[in-house]
Amino acid sequence: MKNYLFSYGSVILVAGLILTSCTKDNSTGDGKLSYKVKPSNFTASIGPTASGSGLIIAINSNSSLTWTSGNVNVSEIDFEAESKSTKIEYELKQAFNVDLFNLSPVLGSITLPDATYEEVELKLVLKKSATSNIPLTLKGTYTDGNGNKVPVEFYFNEDFEAEVEAENLVVSGTNDYIGLINMQMNKFLTNVVSADLSGATKTNGVIIISGTSNMELYAKLKTNLNVFADCDFED
Repeated sequence: MKNYLFSYGSVILVAGLILTSCTKDNSTGDGKLSYKVKPSNFTASIGPTASGSGLIIAINSNSSLTWTSGNVNVSEIDFEAESKSTKIEYELKQAFNVDLFNLSPVLGSITLPDATYEEVELKLVLKKSATSNIPLTLKGTYTDGNGNKVPVEFYFNEDFEAEVEAENLVVSGTNDYIGLINMQMNKFLTNVVSADLSGATKTNGVIIISGTSNMELYAKLKTNLNVFADCDFED
């Protein structure tokens, strides 16, 4: 299994759900694939060195950061699957607001012809926004080594394509499958060390991490968007 993302809650359909096929094999198939976001590991260690950061740890432990709320605004979802004889591409141009801290309903679903798909890729397209519905918002609490707690807010407002890839999806008969975009929130804090947070600028007592505030820390979290998610399938 490969992963290239963040690129991964409750879903609000901003407009009607439209699912189109860019190119599709003529066979119809009855295998239904739905996809969801599945976040996990909301608390991560924050160590004095990178090797001690991003590890799974108990909620609100000393030297940790616990995410408590967050939203992803997805502008488009692309799906590709390729077998030895078939290549299927679907494009869903639809706005979704995903609450990462509530149970995730289905983001979308498609019907696939029976086959073994050697490569499957899901892409979430995030678009920079001039409104409050920016691509990614996370809020949480940093607990330092002495137990002192400081609110943390992360705001990401840039264009971004989040890709997850899996292999060997076998579609057979009328089975339903779920593609899970696993977002491991602890990995989002990889290479973030205690000095980054203890030395961060606070705005009204809050560590705000954005393209204009604590920019070095922002660059670290932005880099981690490429590595903290993967994809697998359930039937």
